[in-house]
Amino acid sequence: MTEMATDLRNFWLNEGYILVRGLFSPERTEQLGSICEEILQQWYCKNPETGEPGGNPDAVSMRHLNHPGYFAHAPESLNFFMDAVADDAVIETCRTILDEPPLFRCTTLFMNPTKNSQDGNWHRDSQFLYPDESEEKNLFAGAHSNGGGIQMQIALVPSDDSEIVPGSHRRWDTAAEYKIRKAAKGANNRSNDMPGALRLALQPGDAFAFNAFGLHRGRYHADKKRRTLMLTYTRTSTPSYDYFSHQPWFAEANYMANFQPKTRSFFEPFVSAYREEWQKMGASYTA
Repeated sequence: MTEMATDLRNFWLNEGYILVRGLFSPERTEQLGSICEEILQQWYCKNPETGEPGGNPDAVSMRHLNHPGYFAHAPESLNFFMDAVADDAVIETCRTILDEPPLFRCTTLFMNPTKNSQDGNWHRDSQFLYPDESEEKNLFAGAHSNGGGIQMQIALVPSDDSEIVPGSHRRWDTAAEYKIRKAAKGANNRSNDMPGALRLALQPGDAFAFNAFGLHRGRYHADKKRRTLMLTYTRTSTPSYDYFSHQPWFAEANYMANFQPKTRSFFEPFVSAYREEWQKMGASYTA
């Protein structure tokens, strides 16, 4: 591991996030932005996973942008999009952080609502995995690991709507943090008074990756355009099957047929890891 890679991983381990300026070039970011906008407008009208409209005016995220239903009339856009998901700079950054090859998991787009603004709720993803608070707390009893995955948010437009509490992935909440995140059944979890909160200012093409077990949130304002592409990866050694990884279209004969060989080879372990689960679930999807 190079000295630069070692510094990057150590910062990730200690602070729970990294910021990479200009991960994608302006030209690539602009084209990704156009593709994501087209996907989003289709989703509002019809989510190909359900056949129904994808969201209401207050929707702030959508998943599985790589569903083939969004690319029926633009297969070349799917190839461009998936090349970005499997980009060398992205994958090597994830490999450095995770200390092993990353496994694809999911694509997400965060957008601003068109009606009601809201500051997001402070949370740790661990609270959804472990609803029993004592079990969740046990995760932080010792020195917390660098986790089993990485969420990499890439700004498609200027954004300062992501916040994190550096280092919080390594410990349980302080009293002040707990009061905001969980006390009174989460009544205060949208507070703007989180101690030590760091708001990241991103320009198009910048990437902000974080450990989702740390305290974090997003902000979603109707009068402020937000378009943030999030690419999620896990360690290859710890795949996790759920809605995020349920993407049976990958097993269809033609889905990856026109991918570049390098891109296709990156996604092949994902297909191998989950094909059996897709088959158990019927491996069908709405086009």
